[in-house]
Amino acid sequence: MADIYNKNENKIPIKGYASYHPLKHCMVGSGFHIDWFKEFFPDKKIIDPLQRIAEETEEDFLELSSILTKAGVAVYRPKLEIEKYSSLRDTYRPPMTPRDHFGVIGEKFYAVQYAQGYSNVLKQIKKEQMYIKPRDTVYSGTIDTASILRAGKDLYWGHNPKDGDPTEYVRMFEREGFRVHLLERDYHSDAVISLIKPKVAIAVKNLANYEKTMPGWEVLLIDDNPSLPYSKSDFKSVVNGRWWIQNEENNAVLAKFIDQWLGEWVGYVAESVFDVNMLSIDENTVICNNYNKSVFDFLKKHKVEPVIFNFRHRYFWDGGVHCITQDLYREGTQDDYFG
Repeated sequence: MADIYNKNENKIPIKGYASYHPLKHCMVGSGFHIDWFKEFFPDKKIIDPLQRIAEETEEDFLELSSILTKAGVAVYRPKLEIEKYSSLRDTYRPPMTPRDHFGVIGEKFYAVQYAQGYSNVLKQIKKEQMYIKPRDTVYSGTIDTASILRAGKDLYWGHNPKDGDPTEYVRMFEREGFRVHLLERDYHSDAVISLIKPKVAIAVKNLANYEKTMPGWEVLLIDDNPSLPYSKSDFKSVVNGRWWIQNEENNAVLAKFIDQWLGEWVGYVAESVFDVNMLSIDENTVICNNYNKSVFDFLKKHKVEPVIFNFRHRYFWDGGVHCITQDLYREGTQDDYFG
């Protein structure tokens, strides 16, 4: 399909005013290669499950890329060049979840200096559209669309108070015509709410206050207790709810290895609700992680077609379909959905 947006020096176009506007350019994460481990950690109790994660993660990324491509979306994949690092401890994690590091807000691409593995994509973005956040600012957090929900003129920022004062960035967004709503949370907003289309959203029950901050919107509130696949096993206590790999519940060697070497690769999956972590292709199509009857009934009511994408190792990577993508260009403008 001809790319009508990418006419300027083969650079990726950047724009995003609402998470449900038609998606045209998108980044999809990348995992790791088992060769990173084989030479140094030959134990089959470590290598075999890691090999399965590596292979199935890439299979799933290719499947997601195919879904997007068939919908007319140009897909870009990051690449971590492991040879640049002397140890696995030098790598924060593979470029799995670009949403955690970047944000497209309006017509700017926001990035942090320390994100590893994304340079091959970032160098395709025009410098004048990039904002590289300095390290030494009062606000230490990232400017990303995992925390900042976009609804035209309105930005809902689930910032962590521990990251400092975001006033500098609030004023920057206000100068660009946005209204910024600060919502104090200590984890990503996209783990607890999804804006599906104008006036329609899905959130977990403990965020009922969104009905006040988003007047006039119909918000489906679903169970805020995540349905963890290991809830009936002893594994949750072994890893303190951080991650889970199917059929490896009793693999103490693997658990110790991940804790010692890959602690920065995993998150805290016990707090994640993947039922709300969705990626909209447009106002009428949304990619979901799994089937949820109440969610699917709600989508049908609002004439939205769900597309199920089973990211098999989301309980290891602590990332749903929204986390493992970063929309780069969406059609649409800075509309006022609350005016």
